[in-house]
Amino acid sequence: MATAPRLLLVRHGETNENVQETDQGIVQGQLDTPLNEVGRRQAIMTGNALKDVPLARIVSSPLARAKDTANEIARHHPEISVETDARIMERNFGVLQGQKYRGPSQKPEDTQGIESSVAMTARLDSFFQDIRPSAAQSEGVTVIVSHGGALSCLMNNVMLPSGQVVLEPHVTPSRFWNCSITEISLGQSPAILSRWADTMHLTESSEVINVDESL
Repeated sequence: MATAPRLLLVRHGETNENVQETDQGIVQGQLDTPLNEVGRRQAIMTGNALKDVPLARIVSSPLARAKDTANEIARHHPEISVETDARIMERNFGVLQGQKYRGPSQKPEDTQGIESSVAMTARLDSFFQDIRPSAAQSEGVTVIVSHGGALSCLMNNVMLPSGQVVLEPHVTPSRFWNCSITEISLGQSPAILSRWADTMHLTESSEVINVDESL
């Protein structure tokens, strides 16, 4: 029996830099930071949670924290190679990257070297318009592994405002927590979002604040 086409949005596992509770709270943006021990465990648990899902494709940000998470998912699907796409990288925060940050969640648009919100939205919209047709025609599930700020922009600036995706009535929007899974059914138009940032597959809380997000 054919599998209904679905899109799963997965945020990467935890890193030391974005954990404010440990007084890091460092803006990562497009810095290539690694998963920490918690993040590696979260990635393994996410891979285990998706091991029996009929995956057709895994597309990841090329940054290590996302790609290493994607590789843990792919470990259970040896027939699939992880693809990378720079359009789903985190926002470039210019001179803020690598710095501790305690300012407003909406980073100033005049920050030196920052990628504008308009430019970020445009690249994520370009990615979604490319991935949606192939994912909708697939008999398997397409997994996208990205970042908190990028997923927030994709959802809140592209998918929902355009009407291409609508929420099931029981769904409550939230942040995109580390290694959370967001599920979108593509078998109809508009697409239906049935799970937002689900972390039930994780055995420890992943609800830490990400200073890269602008929520």
